[in-house]
Amino acid sequence: MKISCKKGEFLENLQKIEGAVGVKTTLPVLSNFLLETSEKQLHLTATDLELTIKCSVENINIIDGGSITIPAKKFIDIIRELPDSDIVVDVNEKNNITIKCDKIIYKIMGLPKSEYPPIMDPKKEGISLKVNKAILKEMIKKTIFSVSADETRKILTGVLLVVENNEMKMVGTDGHRLAFFKSAVGKAADTKIIIPTKVLNELQKFLKEDESEVDILIYENQITFKFDNLVITSRLIDGQYPSYEQIINRIFDKKVKVNTDIFTKAVKRVSLLAVDKASAIKIKASDGKLMINATTADVGEAEEEVAADYKGEEITIAFNAKYVADVLKVIGTEDVEMQLRDTMSAGLLKAPNVDNYIYIIMPVRI
Repeated sequence: MKISCKKGEFLENLQKIEGAVGVKTTLPVLSNFLLETSEKQLHLTATDLELTIKCSVENINIIDGGSITIPAKKFIDIIRELPDSDIVVDVNEKNNITIKCDKIIYKIMGLPKSEYPPIMDPKKEGISLKVNKAILKEMIKKTIFSVSADETRKILTGVLLVVENNEMKMVGTDGHRLAFFKSAVGKAADTKIIIPTKVLNELQKFLKEDESEVDILIYENQITFKFDNLVITSRLIDGQYPSYEQIINRIFDKKVKVNTDIFTKAVKRVSLLAVDKASAIKIKASDGKLMINATTADVGEAEEEVAADYKGEEITIAFNAKYVADVLKVIGTEDVEMQLRDTMSAGLLKAPNVDNYIYIIMPVRI
């Protein structure tokens, strides 16, 4: 195989697949990129057997067709350091790879394609739908931070995707908080699956906030996203996701509206002294204001008052400071609405007059 390509084009597309390269794998070839040519394209692939990313490169000169697997980290580090010029990759019959750029020459060893594992392919016809890129990116951004990092609760380490009644819903929870986002989609068969966060983190890196669409294909044990020159496939998490409908349909009788930026900064400042195990901050709502407080024994106390749109019974509730800060980072509106019932019940945060995104957070006992 022999190809030539502009450095920028090569590097940009290698960076799209490097997140799927196997790390700490017992199969050495999973630490490699697979490069293979078709008539007019170079196809780049990386996989860890759970996540596979394929990328097609058209702006390339194919001198001799073929295939090779190349150590991923070495290869991308080399490409990154080369000058902005044409790069030639030449592979001989012994899988020796020569990389040339101007007067620079690297020689590294590769492995044949035959040692690369079979790439995940659909075993049967699945469910297909199309989703606007910008909407999908927003859905991921506003739910993924709520999932659990505890691998002993595998189901909660993924994001639930539900398609029903021409709506697509995403849910993320760690058992202490829950983020829910819904959006209309075209006609599609109902389904309910749990998607690993790794594929969603990779996906949102490359989703542009434009009006073009992502093709989503869902099979029995995997999901595929197709857009631009990328095909991203992941295995799904098997199991029963906890019921969430009752939680998001709770009725709250107290509503507080506050400026998002002011609230965010106040939470950040006060939480500097919320250094106990629960990282708790107390929020007291009374007519026209919120009082935010953190007290930690043997450390100290912080308090800040912010203006708020609220009239009604005074209520004090405590939340984990990080859980509040996390949603304020992604809410994306000038104001945020906090809905409460009582000191011991969960609270809800959302954008005012918008019901497609809600965030539920359990209180902390102090």
